[in-house]
Amino acid sequence: MKRLPMRKIRDVLRLSAEGLSTRQIAASLAIGRTTLRGYLERADELGLGWPLPPEMSDTDLERLLYPRMRTAVQN
Repeated sequence: MKRLPMRKIRDVLRLSAEGLSTRQIAASLAIGRTTLRGYLERADELGLGWPLPPEMSDTDLERLLYPRMRTAVQN
């Protein structure tokens, strides 16, 4: 799955919560539908929805979405 900037991931969650289809979201954000579905599935597995908690920073969101990559970089 292509790694997206946290701003785009927030937009994916927001647009999905607004009821847009995956096709509409993908076109709006210029990302592939497969990538989009991957992020929506990952967010669902993590119990993330829109709105995100106000205290959740981009760093916090990134740690949740990419736990193994973050650990590998630190070692």
